[in-house]
Amino acid sequence: MNIKKLLEKKDWHFEIYQENNNITLSVPIPKPAPGFDVIHTLSDYEKEKYLQIGIKALEERIQDMNDNFYNYQMNSWR
Repeated sequence: MNIKKLLEKKDWHFEIYQENNNITLSVPIPKPAPGFDVIHTLSDYEKEKYLQIGIKALEERIQDMNDNFYNYQMNSWR
């Protein structure tokens, strides 16, 4: 059974979940309409850095997800 556990959240900025051995970063973006959650599964390197120093390790990834959202998996808010 896969249980999705919320590790960290900052409303309207990011959410980080752990499911099995994967850590997933979700970044909400309001545009394009109707709004989307941009999803990225952390690489082993990103996961290791996140577990060592926290969200600071993912600041560049979050910025890239905001700027280049079309390069990531996107889930519509509708």
